[in-house]
Amino acid sequence: MGKTKDVTINNDGTVTFSFKDDACGENGKFDPGANQVGLKIDGIGKASLVLSQHFFKILEKEGIPTHFISANVDKGTMTCHQLTMLPIEFIWRNKAWGSFCKTYGIEQGTELGGLIETTLKSDELGDPRINQEACVRLGLITMEQYIQCEQYIRRLGKIFAPEIAKFGYELIDFKVEFGINDKGHVMLADEISGGIWRLLDKNGKSVDPVECAKKISNG
Repeated sequence: MGKTKDVTINNDGTVTFSFKDDACGENGKFDPGANQVGLKIDGIGKASLVLSQHFFKILEKEGIPTHFISANVDKGTMTCHQLTMLPIEFIWRNKAWGSFCKTYGIEQGTELGGLIETTLKSDELGDPRINQEACVRLGLITMEQYIQCEQYIRRLGKIFAPEIAKFGYELIDFKVEFGINDKGHVMLADEISGGIWRLLDKNGKSVDPVECAKKISNG
């Protein structure tokens, strides 16, 4: 049972994600950087699935390994390879926003040019920032795996930003998770949707994830 989707382990070793209309945020306001469910948005579950399917297929063509197998939008489910998840989130930042500004005391919108951060995936601890050496010394990830994840997220930034720009949106930041398959290979996991990134429209306003999904799926 997850915050925005539930996971079922299938008999064939795959897993099925069932997307929900719960969204992360605080005080009824959507915020992809929040650690808790703050509201329900009608249709966001299906919207997240539509976006995930769209971008996973793009990444497949680009040669980036992911856990995605197939999706059933009508049922709101996505079937994926089962992975051993790394307890780390990788964040790509084009501009300073949200918690980054609060932590470092810099102005919102400051150009960062694809800066990469890592945080420990722990709701209890508030997803604290953690550097490469700490990740490796604590046994959370090997150095080779960390470098591979970093290489993948840099490629993701170069793929996501222009693809999103086609629909009139600016990519501010995004966070992703990786897992290890039974052969020891690093693969992109979880979802690619409004829940992982922050987008602005041409007027500088935050983009509703459902609106984004509709626009992309019709595009």
